[in-house]
Amino acid sequence: MPGNEHTIIHLEERGMTMFDESLLRDLATIEASGPVLSVYLDVDPKQHTAEEYRLILREMLKSVEGQADAADIEAVRRYVDLEYDWSGRGLVMFSRQAEGLWHALTLALPVRSGVTVAQKLYISPLVELDGIYGRHAVALVDRQGGRFFLFQMGAVVDQEGYLGEEVRGLRKGRGSSVIGMHGGAADAGRKEAEVIQRNLRETANALTAFCQRHRPRRLLLAGAEHTVAQFQEHLPAQLQAIVAGAFVADMEANENEIRDHSFAILQQLSEQRKKTMVETIITAAAKGSNGVIRLGETLSAANEGRVQVLAIERDFHKPGYRCRSCGYLTAQELETCPFCDGAFEEIPDAAEAVVSRVVEKGGTVEVVENGMMGEAHIGALLRY
Repeated sequence: MPGNEHTIIHLEERGMTMFDESLLRDLATIEASGPVLSVYLDVDPKQHTAEEYRLILREMLKSVEGQADAADIEAVRRYVDLEYDWSGRGLVMFSRQAEGLWHALTLALPVRSGVTVAQKLYISPLVELDGIYGRHAVALVDRQGGRFFLFQMGAVVDQEGYLGEEVRGLRKGRGSSVIGMHGGAADAGRKEAEVIQRNLRETANALTAFCQRHRPRRLLLAGAEHTVAQFQEHLPAQLQAIVAGAFVADMEANENEIRDHSFAILQQLSEQRKKTMVETIITAAAKGSNGVIRLGETLSAANEGRVQVLAIERDFHKPGYRCRSCGYLTAQELETCPFCDGAFEEIPDAAEAVVSRVVEKGGTVEVVENGMMGEAHIGALLRY
């Protein structure tokens, strides 16, 4: 295993439920005194073989020879050649062997392959994936009960079920006895309706308990359209507020079907959210209210801890400067820091530095498509 044992953190050791904002904040706070090698490798078995991915990795690593330490390049090669179990669809590695830094994260989602060398870990791709596919729950319900799934970065990390009283009118070979449906007598219909409503109410209570334990950011509902609509009425206000969408699915649907349906909704929601956020930021900046655009203004707001939501184009990178003493970030070359009189050092990617700063301070980061921010490339919605 490369690096010192006490510094090695594998996602599978922490558990997939640990891959959340706290892990991203941990990664964002790490700053080395020398170059850190950040490697993202798409290892989707549907696309290439393990040997083909090894060849892709070798070519990527050749491109940073002379920039990254040889020990870090060797650590990555050794891990992929000898230790990685090829169980995921995405692999992320951060290495700075000279300082005992090594993180290997196995993801259930594919990533865009790439390699970066800087004093900060390159976490923007992880931030983007977490923004779309972070902790969310799916409730698959029918008139008798439900199945609940908690997804984190493409993987099911917990699931539960609730089964209520049998709805007799729905037994095999019989029609529903609810009034207005074939074969329904008035008394039997009322009893059946009562059973259904009780089951929906108790299923909603079970889902509430499930969500209170896991605190998903979003909730998706699935099942027959009419049943889902009835079920949603029984949800408490705090769950109603995080319902992000619904889709039709059979109770026998497997995890992959549930995941594929939910991912399609999450991707669409992400595109809409990003478009709306960019428009909000640009409008707020133009009005001189709680929005800024361009790197310099965004860095200033981040230094003050005022960034609530950062929007940055996926491939935007620009050098900048950081105070060696207090960490103040700026896009301008200054002789001394205006806050502590410390000396500045040039950093190769001030855009990535502001991503780390915002994540570290608990803000939200939206990685948007190239061109969405116009000539500004980056901007932020401010807390005040």
